[in-house]
Amino acid sequence: EDDSGEWFSEWVVPAFAAGWHKNSALPGNGGNTVVSAHHNVDGEVFRYLVDLEPGDRVELDTVGQAFSYVVEEKYIVAEQNQPPEIQAENAKFIQETADERLTLVSCWPYESNSHRVIVIARPVGALSPATGNGVQ
Repeated sequence: EDDSGEWFSEWVVPAFAAGWHKNSALPGNGGNTVVSAHHNVDGEVFRYLVDLEPGDRVELDTVGQAFSYVVEEKYIVAEQNQPPEIQAENAKFIQETADERLTLVSCWPYESNSHRVIVIARPVGALSPATGNGVQ
């Protein structure tokens, strides 16, 4: 909560790296693994996140282990200067989930950062809760 009583959410995005949200699931342990990175400063790690489309593969390398995902959903949502109820709705993407998923988050567009790009990918071979289909 800020001085005006407005609720907001903020996290530290590392320079020249993608950062795991410490309150999200660890990769491979079920739940929502959330990773964010800058797209237009500090290495532009997620510069092309907006170009990912359903069906694209994502590889997440951690210390000693790699995880493979397939993109199923992509959203671009207005964030800057939005009322609290819109920002709260946007925050649902980074909350805990019952299904295992990888959620990638960055700002957009390149010039203004007024929106968020959210990409949701599920483990290769997992059943999609939306379709019930196995993702291969």
